[in-house]
Amino acid sequence: MNIFKLFRNILLLCALLFGTLFLLFFEYKKDLAKASIKQQNTQLASEIFSLVSTPAVETIKINFQDEKTFPPPGWLKDAGEPFSNHPGIYEGSQLVYGWKNTADSMPVSLGGNGRARDEPEDVLLSTFIHMQADDINRLRYGTFNGTRVNGYWELKVLNGEYKVTVATGDGAIGKAKEIDCINVEGVKAISNFVPFGKLRSPGRFKTATVTVTVSDGYLTIDAEGGTNTKICYVEVEPVTIAPYLYLLPAAQNLLINKDLNENKSVAVKLGNSLKQDISYHLTANYSAGATNWLKFPANTLNGDKELLFDYSAAGKLPVGTYRVKLQASAPGFSTSSVTIQVNVVVNSRPYVIASIPENGSCMVNNTTIAANNLYLPAINGFTGGINNVTINNKTVKLLKMSNGNAEMVPGNVQGTGGGDAISFSPLHPLEPNAYYKFIITSGVKSYSGKSLIPYESSFSTATAPVDSSNILKAEFTKVSVPGTQNKKYTALTFGPDGKFYALKIDGGIERYKVDHTTGMLSGLEQINTMIKKHGKTTAIGLTFDIHSTAKNLIAWVSYSSSSGLTAAPMFDGNISRINGPKLENEQQVIVNLPRSTRDHMVNSMAFGPDSALYISIGSNSSAGNYDKGWQRNETLLAGSVLRLDIKKLNKIKWPLDVKTTANQNLINHASNVTAKMADGTYNPYSISSPLTIYASGIRNAYDMVWHSNGQLYIPANGSGGGGNSPASVKGTKRPNGTYYNGPAIAATQNVPVQHDWLFRVNPDKPVGYFGHPNPLRGEYVINRGFADNPVFAPNVKPDVNYRGAAYDFGFNKSPNGIIEYKSDAFNGALKGKLLICRFSGGGDIIVLEPGSKDKHRLLNNADTIYNIKHVASGIGNNGLVGMAGFANPLDIVEDVKNGNLYISEFNWNENPNLISQITLLKVKQPTVKQSIARIVYSNKH
Repeated sequence: MNIFKLFRNILLLCALLFGTLFLLFFEYKKDLAKASIKQQNTQLASEIFSLVSTPAVETIKINFQDEKTFPPPGWLKDAGEPFSNHPGIYEGSQLVYGWKNTADSMPVSLGGNGRARDEPEDVLLSTFIHMQADDINRLRYGTFNGTRVNGYWELKVLNGEYKVTVATGDGAIGKAKEIDCINVEGVKAISNFVPFGKLRSPGRFKTATVTVTVSDGYLTIDAEGGTNTKICYVEVEPVTIAPYLYLLPAAQNLLINKDLNENKSVAVKLGNSLKQDISYHLTANYSAGATNWLKFPANTLNGDKELLFDYSAAGKLPVGTYRVKLQASAPGFSTSSVTIQVNVVVNSRPYVIASIPENGSCMVNNTTIAANNLYLPAINGFTGGINNVTINNKTVKLLKMSNGNAEMVPGNVQGTGGGDAISFSPLHPLEPNAYYKFIITSGVKSYSGKSLIPYESSFSTATAPVDSSNILKAEFTKVSVPGTQNKKYTALTFGPDGKFYALKIDGGIERYKVDHTTGMLSGLEQINTMIKKHGKTTAIGLTFDIHSTAKNLIAWVSYSSSSGLTAAPMFDGNISRINGPKLENEQQVIVNLPRSTRDHMVNSMAFGPDSALYISIGSNSSAGNYDKGWQRNETLLAGSVLRLDIKKLNKIKWPLDVKTTANQNLINHASNVTAKMADGTYNPYSISSPLTIYASGIRNAYDMVWHSNGQLYIPANGSGGGGNSPASVKGTKRPNGTYYNGPAIAATQNVPVQHDWLFRVNPDKPVGYFGHPNPLRGEYVINRGFADNPVFAPNVKPDVNYRGAAYDFGFNKSPNGIIEYKSDAFNGALKGKLLICRFSGGGDIIVLEPGSKDKHRLLNNADTIYNIKHVASGIGNNGLVGMAGFANPLDIVEDVKNGNLYISEFNWNENPNLISQITLLKVKQPTVKQSIARIVYSNKH
């Protein structure tokens, strides 16, 4: 019996041993398969564009670590990626570094081999990568959670001499044998180092510096001679750099139109670091699809040259995108290459002329990604512009390119009201030192149904500089407000009764009770006074009268009688006053305000400190003259902020008809005392007129706010490009009472995209001009003249009445709703600052701090102190927590009792991945610090 039990136990032991060996072999085969797949992925084709720059010879610092750890400032990270492109300004292209397999010298992933120990506190030492994981015996030390490969690391550099500092070791005491050896370019830097001492003691690390010479363009670091070597960081400092070449093309994204039979060329600067007169050899490698469409210059290639490469032959190619890689070489010099892309287009289809960031550029501020210059064919019977319904996450994409793989970046895509731009707003900050591709497919269409010619642009991101003065200690928690989903809210406000009011685009108003503890809204009341009186409208503005009280509610509503945003009548803007306990009574106050064919109309309103009502009116055109997109001329009151004097208004019969004439002669001879022109139309220039022009040339301001410092701040949308500006006419009457007597200004066509601005109106100054032309008002120069519109002659300066801007938003942000933050929440960190919804390029709330939050007695009208001095955005490398990732944020209001914010997410394009709603941004209270249990690795190798 005992013999039988012994025999049985021996059999069981053998079976167990065999099973263990089988599992280990199976796991090993799985590792090999995974490594093979990873290696295949690294070999996927990825069209990397070279950054247009001369080589930046600078120190490169790489921290070896796990994927989740943030490297120290100034350091790049390596988490085991295969040898591949890593964007960054260096060698006229992206940084190239990573791991290769010691067995076959092919790129290999060491994913999972990065570690982050709890100690020491220095991240450069507490993190590392296993270089020789295949030395870890599983039977002896247990399962290894990583890739069992022996790898070496390489960095592509210019040939030359380098001082290299490298560190190895492990602050934790593991079971696996460890003998660290680090060789740099074959030179032993660290030899046979065995970590010793207690947990996290200095003896567990070794650092060394060697000077080496690179002659093959690759700095190589290996662990030959070691066992289970772990590398912590490397610092590569150039000492002497060998001569090199560089190529600097004037543009990397070219455009040629098949319909025009154009002669096209691109300038490329070719030079060398020694500035010597040498002979170059040029080659061109074409991507699949077409060859020989780039003609080399005939002149000799000696010394620093700017050469013209003719690409006219590309006009013979089919519609599409083609690339060529130019490479320059010379004996004794490191080679240089750059990729140039050409887009072949036709006039019968819409296409992208240009986008930002520019193709092949390095993006620093990580905010705006947009195709902001589009060609849109005019077709009779159809609205101009891109059909925003076709813009979604399937037709517009941003991809992060890594090791030949493309990863979708989550974000909001949207068009503009004019259908003249397409933008992408990432839900999270873009990664620094990463590579991205912006793609627009043929699924994007114009209103006539024409598909946009596919477009793509590639760019990289740098490490954005941190301005500590812009970092705000304020965090919000986003909460969707129940019951508000799939509704289109255009204005949010609190009434004098303490209740929350939300205006819907059809003219309906919702009223809620507010729980100031939770921030939730309840007790919905529907107020349909405007709909009952006028039917469904397009309502934008809602504000309570300055004399309104909880027992005497009085509100003002701005709207257009036509429901919808296409083919609207020219004089369709109105303002009504509603009052009563349920706002059940309505009176039309103003009729026949101008509006555009689409979404520029009578916008929001705000009562000023003088008790007057200020009204924003959108422009009728893109850049001041009739254009194929907006298809309407400017009117006398369009593109401005108007002032309604309530005292004068109360002396006349309501409603006030403000329809204006287009007869320039009548306007030029307008009376200064009567409120009517000679033909009976409205005259805004008379001292008796209740409604006058307060700020001229404001293209389209959705909202405005009177700040406690006495200034009126107005975020305005600039032209999306493709519009026309008017020619000047001497003797035209201007809003300030003068007549145009300036220089001759020629009309321009195809005005490029313009910036969005934050304008500021000082009530102590006369009527000023803010950059949107209107020939009826004698204003012709768009914004700052030639600086903003290169179609102008170079000598065109800003209009003499041009006021400038308090802040430049850049391109395609569509700044809309604005408030002054009043609460002391966050210890007053936001108090007195301006909070603005960025509807398009951003999808966030941006915070702007005026230079002064108080009124001052200023000398010589020097009021620039009120312009913006600090900025913090919801997106970006240091974005504000909870203030990004919105679906077209349109309006914003603050609960001044607690600092909570409410945002109207409009979801303009009806993106199925997003939703229109009201979102609560609840003030996030600071957490009480508690002791945190340390995470100790149970399996240290």
